[in-house]
Formats: sequence, structure tokens, C-alpha cells
Amino acid sequence: MPGIETKIWMALKSRIVTLPGGLAIAYPADVFTPGAAAYIAVDDTNAAPQRVMVSRGPHERVGVITVSYVAPIGQDFAVYKEAGSAIAAHFLDDLCIKYGDIVVHISKKSHVVDGYRDGAWWRTPVNVFWRCGA
Repeated sequence: MPGIETKIWMALKSRIVTLPGGLAIAYPADVFTPGAAAYIAVDDTNAAPQRVMVSRGPHERVGVITVSYVAPIGQDFAVYKEAGSAIAAHFLDDLCIKYGDIVVHISKKSHVVDGYRDGAWWRTPVNVFWRCGA
């Protein structure tokens, strides 16, 4: 049986794979070689569990997963911003994603972070804030 952290990751990943556009996805720890086309890059961050009650029981787990639109430089800036906005819209606040016996809750609006140049690519990160009681 997978651990809690794995279940949270699998819940989030189940939502990532449904992103519209059919772009390739570079997951953390995957071997990925970009081609000439745009793709999605995923990074994972979470915080230590916080005890909710004095007695033994579920802990509150929170984190931010960054889902970035990565595309070759050379398009109008609005194209990159809009791609980030589409990712943010896919992770609406209050969305609940189930995996096994856990529910991951998108705890607030996803945030399109300022993009930046990465070699010949432009990265538009989107921070997705989640919470889970497990």
C-alpha cells in the first residue's frame, strides 16, 4: 500500500495528466529531453505535516506544486501568459482530487508566477496550492 506522500503525489498527477493541449510532461526525477515543441515541467514542494489534534489522528499536510509551461522564445509575451492562465484555470480553488482513501484539496487560487528566460526557452510557472488531511 502506498504511503501518504505517494498518494498525494498520485492524486495531483492524476489532475496534471488531464491538462488540455496534449503537451509532453516532464515530471520530477524523470529523464526528459525536450524537443522543439512546448512542454509542461512539474516540480513538487511540500511542508512538514502539522498535528491538528492533541490525540492521535490525521495531520494537516500542505504544499505547492509548480506546473510550468515551457516554450521556445520568440512568441508574443501574451501567448506565454495565456498558457499559464490555462494551467491555473485547470486547478481551480476548492477542487477536490481523490486517490485511494485520501482527498487533496486545492486550497486557494493558483498563481501564475512571473516567467523567465531559461536558455532558448521561456518558463511560465504556475503555483498550485494544496492541502490534505491524512
